[in-house]
Amino acid sequence: MVQIVVNGEKKEVKENINIKEMINSLGYKDKSFAVALNGTFVELKKYEDTKIKMSDEIEILAPMVGG
Repeated sequence: MVQIVVNGEKKEVKENINIKEMINSLGYKDKSFAVALNGTFVELKKYEDTKIKMSDEIEILAPMVGG
């Protein structure tokens, strides 16, 4: 298992997991969000190619509605 931080909370995910698999394993169903890995935005098309490593910090951000 690999320890990571997601939205400020420590989580454990399996080794050699990519962003798409991590999102699914953490129970995120809605596709309306953005992901930042260690402070850098990750494009949706790169989710499957981007691997999660020990101590990575991930932010999963939902869009704001209204104004």
